[in-house]
Parts: sequence; structure tokens; C-alpha cells
Amino acid sequence: MCGITGYLSDDPRTRDALPAMIAALVHRGPDSEGCYFDGPVGLGFRRLAVIAIEGSQQPLVAADGAVAVVFNGEIYNFRALRRELIAAGHVFVTRGDGEVLVHGWRQWGERLVDRLSGMFAFAVWDRARRQLFLARDHLGVKPLYYAWHASSLVFGSEIKALLPFPRLSRAIDLDALALYLECQYIPAPYSVYRDVRKLPAGHWLSVRDGKLTTGVFWRPSYVPKHRLEGTLAVDALDAELSRSVESMLVADVPLGAFVSGGVDSGVIAALATRVAGRPIDTFNLGFTGNAVGSEHEAAARVARHIGSHHHCLMLAPDEVLPALDRWVGVFDEPFGDQAALPTMLLAEYARRTVTVVLTGEGADEVFGGYSNYVKRLREERITGLLGTPRSPLPWLARRLPARVARDRILKALTEPRSRRYATIPNIFDALLRGEFFTDAFRAVTTARIADRAEIYFNECDSPSYLDHLLNIDARLWLPDDLLAKVDRATMAFSLEARVPYLDHSFYGWCARLDPDVKVRGEQCKLILKNLAGRYLPPAIVQRPKQGFMMPLERWLAGELKDEIARALGPAGLQRRGLIRPQALERLIAAHSSRRKNHAMRLWVLLILERWFQRYAPSFGL
Repeated sequence: MCGITGYLSDDPRTRDALPAMIAALVHRGPDSEGCYFDGPVGLGFRRLAVIAIEGSQQPLVAADGAVAVVFNGEIYNFRALRRELIAAGHVFVTRGDGEVLVHGWRQWGERLVDRLSGMFAFAVWDRARRQLFLARDHLGVKPLYYAWHASSLVFGSEIKALLPFPRLSRAIDLDALALYLECQYIPAPYSVYRDVRKLPAGHWLSVRDGKLTTGVFWRPSYVPKHRLEGTLAVDALDAELSRSVESMLVADVPLGAFVSGGVDSGVIAALATRVAGRPIDTFNLGFTGNAVGSEHEAAARVARHIGSHHHCLMLAPDEVLPALDRWVGVFDEPFGDQAALPTMLLAEYARRTVTVVLTGEGADEVFGGYSNYVKRLREERITGLLGTPRSPLPWLARRLPARVARDRILKALTEPRSRRYATIPNIFDALLRGEFFTDAFRAVTTARIADRAEIYFNECDSPSYLDHLLNIDARLWLPDDLLAKVDRATMAFSLEARVPYLDHSFYGWCARLDPDVKVRGEQCKLILKNLAGRYLPPAIVQRPKQGFMMPLERWLAGELKDEIARALGPAGLQRRGLIRPQALERLIAAHSSRRKNHAMRLWVLLILERWFQRYAPSFGL
């Protein structure tokens, strides 16, 4: 696991900028660094040694100097690719996984991405073709940012690696801010900066002869469906998930797993223990004082059941608050998922013992684990009947006041089927922009999260409505919120997180399961829970779903009350010209008096203002 950065540019100042770009990523790779220059190209690297610790220094350069690579992540099938490439006459000089990219590029060119299994972001410079080629893994486990301006390309694992690049504009993308306020994260391809983009999951980018092109190398297919049911389906799932877990146990450093006390992470930890044939280290963060949201007792029950070496960091909820000061440095664009706080603390704690952890991210998007899916399937049956072409209800719903029209069923009636579901968090609903956004902000923002969701709804090739919902969340919410949270929170402490549910082959196999084995009636994640019954105690399998939840409602009305008043007041967010001052005052007053819970709205606004204070203190419309 590493941090990568680099450029292709004829600007003579760029060479001097590369050391600062590399230094910005030292937390992602504390073990060593490297750089490479060849005419207009500079490549930079920070290494966290996980495989072939003594070798595999980057940038990796072919023996004749004609191909150079920087690479972040892990190629899980590198041994199979290595054998194939050796048989084709290639000579390897390292034991690491990254060298398969050098020889693979020589052998297959741009089709290399079709052969990779893993989590990765990489850049290849081909001197003979004068081509710089970038790619990001299938499901977006690893990040990759880039900027293209005046025939110059700069890229990096995090935005902070791009900022030292000469002449890079720091103009704010107001559409990105509107999307952040709508759903607590900024979806690809947007970033907080207008000229910096995220390369979407499963995409490649190429610069050759002064032209930039991009394309898609992978998207999931949900058909044809497997003819599996009952015990046979669970047996097959067991084998497929075990294969994914086994592929992710390859490491020359200590490895463990996060366990939350739920099914998703518990199954991964149990399979890792079985496949490894020995106890592994497991990690959990718990809250003292019977705090709501603490799962430490359930996590300890999982650990005892599978026989792991368990480590639990117990904190009072108020002890978590100091980590907020590090938030903006770790997430270098506005990011409002409150679960990032405990994830950061857990990562820091686990890094004292291990260098790699397995996590349970992705299970809900693969198997339909959110109760939201049950509600949406039920509501779609209603909207399907009420929203027929001859029905007057859609016409009437469009003319209702915004606060009434944002009711989920009424809102769905006004939209085509492809735009009825967007993403899970709904902070400042797009229908309420007139109430909260200033006229100036509204006049220059057009993006809606539904625009992005519609793309992923339409790309899904299944007749099942549930599959369309899962595809939206797997392609939007998962990479841009959940995986961004895990990557930044773990890499801030040089900890590599691997995600067995998001091996793309495993994901593709699960996509072709009958939706009925995932969600049926009021039950979610059925087939995974059936598998969990083989490895976990019944009390864990039957527990209601629960996530990391901070006491935001209390904090924002109590411990953070004064900071909220300052951050959102006339000397803070009010002067940015984004949110109506009266609306901010109403939110604060209603929450502080406990008349209404506006915790999530106040939280995303607090994070936004903290970001402005650090990165764009003079910004204002």
C-alpha cells in the first residue's frame, strides 16, 4: 500500500514541485520514497512495505528504461500473472506484485487492466509511445485524483499531492459543494476543486500526443442469474468468499481484521481464521458508560467464538472529539460521514499491532443489507400504480410546496423510475435548496445527486429493481463515501485495509444471484446471514444492524454548541454566501433548544466551514 503522484508536463517548474508532491503522501508510505524523471514525465512514490519488504522499490522501471510504473494497492492474482508472463519470456527481478504491471504492460498494453484482480491505482509511462496511462480498480477501493490543464496532467492518491503543482487552480467547484450538502460526500468525478477530478472506479485515463482520453474497463453484469438456491447457494457463496479472503491474506507483515460485532466483519474474520489455520488479531472500538452505538460486547463475543487475539479500544464518547481536529487534514475535501471519527481512532490503535486489516465494507451493497431496500421495494409498488401515464398525481405532486413534495412517495411520483433512488444520506434535499441556499449559490449550481444515480441505474442490465438499487449504491455511495472513509482513515496511520467483499470477481458472482436470496419481504441480506450461521453465534447473526454512531445530537447542542455558533455565525459560514443566514440561525436555534434534531445538517456545515478555514479562508460568493 502506498501513495503515488506524478505529472506529464512541459513546464520546467514541474520537476522542482515533485518532492513536495511526494512529501504530502508520507503518511501513506512511511517506509521509503522514490522518484523518476524522463523528459516531460515525473513519477513519485511513498511506500508502505507489505509484500517483498526488502525489494520492490518504486518507481518500477523496465530493464531497458522504456516503461516505468508507480502503483498503489495490491494485485491479488499477481502470482498467476507472473507465471503467465514468465512463460511468455519476461524476466522478473523482484518478488513483489507491482512488477507484473511493468511486464503486463509490455505484453498486453492497455488490455492489462482486464487481467488484474485487486485494489489499485497506478500510472504507466511508456517512453516509446509517449503515453501516460492511469487506471483505478474496478470498485474504487483505492483513490486516484487528477487535473488536466493546458496540456499538463498531474495526478495523485490524494488531493494534497496535487496542490504543489505549478499553476494548479484552486477555484472551488460550487456544484461539488452543492452535492456535498445534499449527501455528505462529493461523488466522482467531482472534487472540491473545479480543475481536480476523481477518476471513477473501473476507469482508465490516457494522455498521448497532447490529448486526454478516458474510458471504462469494467462494470458489473447482473445476468444471467445463477441457478442456485437453498444449501447449494450457501455452499457456493462459502467457496467464493473463502477464495476472496484467501487471496487477501498474502502479506509479509502482521495482518488482522476489524470486527464490529455484526455479520459482515464477523464472517470475514471467521473465514480468515479458518483459511489461515491460526488465530488472527481482531480490533474493535467500544464506548464506555453504556453509550448508544457501542458494539464492543458483541465484537468480543465474535472474537471468542472464532478464537482470535482480540484488541478493544475503550473510550468515552467525549474522548473521540479531539480527533475532529485531525479530520480536515485526513480528508482534504469536505467529507461529512461521522463514522470517520471512530474509524480513524480504530486505525491508529490497530496500527500498533498490524500493518494490514481485513474489513467488512461492501457486504450491504452486495447482499442488500440496508432496511432502506425493503422500504424502496415496497414504495415502488405504490408509485408504480399511482404514477401511471394517465394518473394526475405526478402533475399535482410537482405543484406542492417543497417541504411537502420531499415526502419520498410524492417525490418519487414526480421523477422517472431511473431518478427515484439516489443515495442513502439525504442531508439538504435538493427540493429544499430554495429554503437553504442563497440566490447566488442556487444560480450557479445545477448538479443533483440523482444525476449521478441515474447513470448507474441505466447501466444496470438486470430486470430486477433491487439490482438497480444495489448497483447505484455500489457505484456511488460505496466508493465515494464508505471506501473513501476507510482509505483515508486507515492510510492516515499507514494501515492497509483490504475488502474481501469487493474483489471484483466475487462481486460479479454475487451480482448474478437471484435477488430473492438477498432481500425477501422484510428480511435483508438473507444468504449472507445463512452463511454466517455456519461461523458465528446465533445471537450475532440475529442482531439488528448497527453502525458506528457518535452522539452528534448531544454534542452539537452541548459540547460543540459554542463552536457551532462561531463556525456558522457571521464570522464563519454565513460570510461564505452559500447558506441563507436566517436558515442557519433557525437550524442552530431549533437544535440547541432540542425542539428538532438537526444534527446531521449542522455537522456537515461544521465540517464544511472547518475545511474553508484551513484550505480557502478567503472564499465567499
